[in-house]
Amino acid sequence: MSAEEPIALKEVQLRLGVPQHVLIHLCEKGVIEPDFAQTSGRGKRREFSRRNLFEFGVALALRRLELPVATVALLVRILRSFTRAVNKAVPGFTVPESLAEGDAEFALHLYDGERLVLVARSPSLAKPLSLSAKLGEASPRVAKLDSLPERYEARLDVNLSEIAKNVLK
Repeated sequence: MSAEEPIALKEVQLRLGVPQHVLIHLCEKGVIEPDFAQTSGRGKRREFSRRNLFEFGVALALRRLELPVATVALLVRILRSFTRAVNKAVPGFTVPESLAEGDAEFALHLYDGERLVLVARSPSLAKPLSLSAKLGEASPRVAKLDSLPERYEARLDVNLSEIAKNVLK
């Protein structure tokens, strides 16, 4: 397996079809933390991984729904934790590749604007893996769920698998 090549900001811009200043804003607000290189003054450019490209796709989808940048940053951080949990449960699982190839499905549900639930489905899992965190807490804890919430007034759904397919095409 060869090492992953860094992706320049210009390439991210071209793949996602958004202005560079939008991408830079997401980095400066701590939504996206470049896996390869963070800018540190003049002449040093940001370099991103395929996972970062996926995270940009998720962040942009959430921003289109007019979620605040701080909430989007928290959701992306929790998504990273969720991905690590799925990596442990499913050998060989990688984000975004496993999602783009159709080996697994990820969904993000936001219940009543405060309860985040991430669900993973994979042929390697006996049953879907669901993790939850309550937004608005100083340091939200991620907990395993046995079932999805049944009582709620509103639910926002984001198809993370579709985002992975779109950013890697």
